[in-house]
Amino acid sequence: MGQVKFMEISIVLCTFNYPSVVRLCLDHIRKYADVPYELIVVDNGSDSEQLKYLQSQKDIKLISITENMGIARSYNEGAKIARGNYILFMTCYSLLTKKSLSSMLACLKKEKNCALVGPVSNNVSGHQNIQIPHQDINKLNDFIVQNREYNSGASRRVFRLLSHCMLIKKEVLEQIGGFDERFGLGTYEDDDLCLQLINHSYTLYVALDAFVYYINPLVLPEADAVSFFNRLRENKQKAIDKWGFDIASYLLNMKAPITISACMIVKNEEEVLARCLDCVKQFADEIIIVDTGSTDRTKEIAQNYTSHVYDFPWIDDFAAARNFSFSHATKDYIFWLDADDVIYPEDIEKILKLKSSLDWSVDSVTMIYNLGFDEHGNVTNSLRRNRLVKRSKRFQWIGAVHEYLAVYGQVFHSDIAVAHKSEWHDSDRNIKIYEKRLAAGEEFSPRDQFYYANELYDHQKYEQAIEWYEKFLAGKKGWVEDNLSACNKLVDCYYHLGDLEKVEAYIIKSFLYDTPRAEFCCRLGYHFLSNHQYKQAAFWYDLATKLQRPPENQGFVNHAAWTWLPHLQLCVCYDRLGQYELAYHHNEMAAKYVPNHSSVIQNQEYLKKRLGLK
Repeated sequence: MGQVKFMEISIVLCTFNYPSVVRLCLDHIRKYADVPYELIVVDNGSDSEQLKYLQSQKDIKLISITENMGIARSYNEGAKIARGNYILFMTCYSLLTKKSLSSMLACLKKEKNCALVGPVSNNVSGHQNIQIPHQDINKLNDFIVQNREYNSGASRRVFRLLSHCMLIKKEVLEQIGGFDERFGLGTYEDDDLCLQLINHSYTLYVALDAFVYYINPLVLPEADAVSFFNRLRENKQKAIDKWGFDIASYLLNMKAPITISACMIVKNEEEVLARCLDCVKQFADEIIIVDTGSTDRTKEIAQNYTSHVYDFPWIDDFAAARNFSFSHATKDYIFWLDADDVIYPEDIEKILKLKSSLDWSVDSVTMIYNLGFDEHGNVTNSLRRNRLVKRSKRFQWIGAVHEYLAVYGQVFHSDIAVAHKSEWHDSDRNIKIYEKRLAAGEEFSPRDQFYYANELYDHQKYEQAIEWYEKFLAGKKGWVEDNLSACNKLVDCYYHLGDLEKVEAYIIKSFLYDTPRAEFCCRLGYHFLSNHQYKQAAFWYDLATKLQRPPENQGFVNHAAWTWLPHLQLCVCYDRLGQYELAYHHNEMAAKYVPNHSSVIQNQEYLKKRLGLK
């Protein structure tokens, strides 16, 4: 786009020799600058051939400086004659790509109190760096399109932007007095500008959908890396002399609160959706709701909380629906949950604190998922889930039924809890999906074998469940927590069928997969207790009280087995063995966890009489 009467943006381009690079940069500006602009080139003592070329270009305003004065001086000189409301500062090593300029401008106009915006680029430092599949820009078309579409409208607040390409409001630049020219040829002039803007209460953003290709000048012919790093060291000291500290490190270590997209898939959830969203709205910056075919007021309720409500035709695939919901998220991190989940006030407070403190290196945050509660509200069963994940990692859900989020990288295990307050759902839905897939001749993965067995178990089809659990374990490809869970369910199946030898066998088999867990110690204790083998039972219950729960265990946890249950059962064992003081001691230990449990109360009365206590 050439010059037009209305100049919304003034592009100030700093050049110095490297004629092929300069011409490539100009070509990209002319091809991809998609906002009305004027082009100001500030040349720093290039040779006569390049200067003659620049003078011949009719669509540029040329400022020629006889020697290389550096980035800060060049940008300031260009800004003096700029007529646009916004100024895009660029070095000739930066190549605009399709819609990169308009995306930066949209970000600058959208974000509150924003004064400066930068793109994502390859081979740069800090939060703007993005990995690219090829170093050849001619092979990056697909990547550029995918990045723009995936991050459409998305931005990230930062405290440091690089001067290779930055878009600023002209009035703000004039307010702070421009770039500090003490930094000479370059480095630290951008850090200095950013700190000035922050001190004036302005905000800075990276437009995540704007990709600008960066040519590292240190790899070009005639590059002097030694001089560059000497200058970097000298300018670092100049900044310290000015500000009293290393401003680059200071800016990089500053944290902006992360932003969160809450993503949900729903169907006929009118009874519980508002309860869930009343929790979510307190911490989410964006709510995405995907409806898979509701026939009640679910969508109407959802629209009271968000404009981001989408339809997804149900195709018997939960992962597909969740991935569709994730595809609409635009914030830094994605928080997922179900409509019948609840987050209590103390955990909402923890999430708000996490938003302010989470390190950007974290790719996923696990949270506790509380699945069962007793009559007093105490948690009985729980597990961990990757609950909050970095959107830029593009993690995918896998599995048509009992889907899981395939996460990798840096994981932080939090103490935040989400409570599952289950309401009625079609209990046959999942098993019908599995049976449909089997009828189609599909060969189940180990994970599908395990979860199909779970569905059979829940439908009390114990013989069939046993077949699939044993097939799963025989394959030896399961996750350790699923292996343990399969053993646990096999114990239940064989109890229902009255095969106590197999009950004992699968309790013991669990020890092959990990060090003993309290759940299995309690099960083995009960097995011996039922056979009146009180000494053996006491051994296993006692072991359960001494185990430490794996701190990062993401599998199913029976809280009773790790707290009060083994103590209560030890009370029974020691009573049968005539060791009443030990029985009383363990009943009191159980009372610390469940003081109102009927068995605890009855035991207290009985043992106090037995021991002659008041």
